[in-house]
Amino acid sequence: MLQGYGLLWVNWLDYVVWQSCQLWQGLGWGTLRNLALLILGLPLVLLIMNLHWCFLLLDELLFYRYRRLTVAKPVFILGVPRSGTTFLQRTLSGDPQFTTTTLQECLFTPAISQRYLASGLAWLFQPLVRMFKGWFVAKQSQFRRQMESIHPLGLDQAEEDFLLLLPALACFIQMVVFPGHQKTWQLAHFDSQVGPWRRKVIMNLYYRQVQRHMYFHGQDKVYLAKNPSFTSLIGSLKSAFPDAVIVACVRDPKQAVPSQIRSLEPAFDVLGHDLTAPEFQSHVLAMLAHYYHEVERWSQRAGTVLVVDMNELTGELFACLQSLYRNAEITMAPDIEQLYQRASEKNKTFRSQYAASDRYNDCYQANAFQHLWPLSGSSRLLSSIENVS
Repeated sequence: MLQGYGLLWVNWLDYVVWQSCQLWQGLGWGTLRNLALLILGLPLVLLIMNLHWCFLLLDELLFYRYRRLTVAKPVFILGVPRSGTTFLQRTLSGDPQFTTTTLQECLFTPAISQRYLASGLAWLFQPLVRMFKGWFVAKQSQFRRQMESIHPLGLDQAEEDFLLLLPALACFIQMVVFPGHQKTWQLAHFDSQVGPWRRKVIMNLYYRQVQRHMYFHGQDKVYLAKNPSFTSLIGSLKSAFPDAVIVACVRDPKQAVPSQIRSLEPAFDVLGHDLTAPEFQSHVLAMLAHYYHEVERWSQRAGTVLVVDMNELTGELFACLQSLYRNAEITMAPDIEQLYQRASEKNKTFRSQYAASDRYNDCYQANAFQHLWPLSGSSRLLSSIENVS
């Protein structure tokens, strides 16, 4: 607990020093942006994170029993970004046997005490809550319209739980705000580049956050998480959750690389960052190549990672889900089975809207992936069906 709070200050001060150095890059929009982040953005972030930590501390007093919970056989969806991870998470979240984090829980109520408080206030002020959610849905800024076409947003929608690491400023999404910050890019190579102390503190914080979620939603459920950025910490995940079922979604890098860079376009446009900067694209290529390498490496070890190609999710979704359930030792209820069968038929007609005409196709460099694709085929999700009793 205290080490996690200490990491917040270590990372925050590092950003302050780094951001101060960026002010000397010359006059222009970049300077104004950096100045605004330094004077307004970073202090506001620190204030919000300290507020979260107050509630996290309150959990230790009021809900200390959450620490006794065992997170049994969680399901982690990771792999290459833009390869069907969000679709698979949101499909599985339709089964009430699973519990997964929502955007609202990750950003606004990471603590148990915050969730109970928010639930009470929501019941007390139901009309205002409905009004706010209606406003959020109706608000169609250019940024939101762009994001909806890439990654649908919603306060109650299933979302990546790496956002639960924001109280320690240890979430890879910070790269969008600080694309030139080297320590943030280390999170994309977690097991190999993050130091032992930081790695231990981050994983301890993550485990406690998962326990909090299970305490609030019920230990009888199966914890479901989706984080492509967690592909770099498979080893750490297996140490923290030895019986976890890990599914790695992959896709042809010719499609995944341009799609991933394009997905950052709305945020980069707002913040004034350059998606075509050679240094940034070099970081992205190195990160994605590392993800492919890690999926291949860990899939060679039996029972560690089950690989599924995006084409398999599209064409054989129901078979993929059946295999996942069997590996996770979960019984698929008849109504859920019918739901999945309908989704599978509908999914066969899916076609990516960002195909060969994508403006970022020239970002793909074949030599960076020629030794990584296609994968060897070890530990495939579909071929694992007969291996599960």
